[in-house]
Amino acid sequence: MIKKEGHDYLMEALDFPDYYGKNLDALYDCLCEIECEIELINSDEVDKEIIETFCDASDENDFLKFKII
Repeated sequence: MIKKEGHDYLMEALDFPDYYGKNLDALYDCLCEIECEIELINSDEVDKEIIETFCDASDENDFLKFKII
């Protein structure tokens, strides 16, 4: 599901604004603005580019904690 409808899922799960652009740049921008702890399970169900974007954003945003379980 996450690979097929990833951005819709993330938009809802992370309560992104309606103007979320549903692409990797928009994902990065939104992740850099939130305060959240995210634990990813079943990472094989997630596109590698999305995982990389989460990692990059967590490096940039001190208030975003991201780890793969």
